[in-house]
Amino acid sequence: MFLGIAIFLLGDFTFERRYNEYVLFSDVAGLTDKAPVKLSGVEVGKVRRIELAGDKAKVVAAISKDVVIWKDAAWSIGSTGIIGSKYLQIDQGHPSAGPLPPDSQIIGEDPVSIEKALTKALASLQNLLGDLNGPPGEPGKLAKSIHATMDNVRNLTANLNDMMVDAKPAVTSSLQRMDEITAKLDRLLEQTNQMMASVNQSKGPVGALLNDQEMKQDIKQTVADVREAAGTAKDVLGRLTQFRVWWSYDWRYEHALKGGRTDIGLKISPREGRYYYVGGSNLSSPTDESRGIDYQRKNTVDALLGWDHKKWDIGVGVLRSGGGGRLKVTPFAGKPYAGKVSLIGEAYDFGRNRIVEGRRLDHPIVNVGAFAQVHKWVGLGARVEDLQEVSRYQTWLNVTFEDKDIAYLLGMVSFGAAGTKGRSSSK
Repeated sequence: MFLGIAIFLLGDFTFERRYNEYVLFSDVAGLTDKAPVKLSGVEVGKVRRIELAGDKAKVVAAISKDVVIWKDAAWSIGSTGIIGSKYLQIDQGHPSAGPLPPDSQIIGEDPVSIEKALTKALASLQNLLGDLNGPPGEPGKLAKSIHATMDNVRNLTANLNDMMVDAKPAVTSSLQRMDEITAKLDRLLEQTNQMMASVNQSKGPVGALLNDQEMKQDIKQTVADVREAAGTAKDVLGRLTQFRVWWSYDWRYEHALKGGRTDIGLKISPREGRYYYVGGSNLSSPTDESRGIDYQRKNTVDALLGWDHKKWDIGVGVLRSGGGGRLKVTPFAGKPYAGKVSLIGEAYDFGRNRIVEGRRLDHPIVNVGAFAQVHKWVGLGARVEDLQEVSRYQTWLNVTFEDKDIAYLLGMVSFGAAGTKGRSSSK
């Protein structure tokens, strides 16, 4: 009896009722018999055996009878680490697809072989070295291209330096002249205030000459017009320095796809507490590879009107080519360490109703996460995207830096537009 019990335990026998599913792979990448089968990280069965079926490897998976798997579930081979044990991974689908019948044959997602990847990487490295070195005694194609590019960069830098040297005196003189004009406007406003006080009190030579009420009203109106013109001119000159502009770069790594996404944008603040954000999101190229089903639209547009405060930041408009908004809350703003941590929420694409890879998506996209500003320019965060449909976990890196050149350019454009408007109205 003891011998029978030992054989039962060591042989991993079970009285649990199970049904079979058959998964085809081009390469099982070290998966073995008796390996666990996991659904969303939870063990729900065992690999009964692995056999050849033509040019494919067929994995026979024994699944617990009470576990329901949907037809659009994704089957792949997972690992507990880079060199850890293998298991059969099931990413659950959507209930609208219906349950997967027992004894079904499924096409699995082939794993990426580390050996093949290293072989390709070494071949690419050899090609790169060949392009760098070329024939004996001669530089390669890549080296020649790099030299040509560096020559162009040096020439461009030299031309820019020459332009800056030529333009620097004029720019310096213009800025000094603007400072002088602003100071004169301040003095003029002060003098007009004194003049108006004298006129109102009928004191001094001016007051004596203005006993005539009609002349007094004319002088008052003239002085008021001068003050208005001076204030307008001062406001227009202030436009040169009131703009602030930041570049924002986000790189988000989506763990389910084992791939990254990129967002690039420009934040323009015409005054404190108000900003505009424009940019592109989910940027990609035809060469990007995905190791799973990507339900998000690529190469979309962001355009937001926002209001920011020390503890909150609200933006509404277009997010990833869909109407919506986002909210950023910093509950401990001003604190030494806790003040660098923020909570972020987004909701957009409220009219979503499309089918991606056989799955209907008809709920708005809702994203939530947390973000920490670890440096003046750099921040790190983590969030979950599309909570109501296909929840995907992401970690991301943000780089933000201020661009004073573009801010000055926008100030010049605003200055010119205001000046043109003033001249047109005066005519």
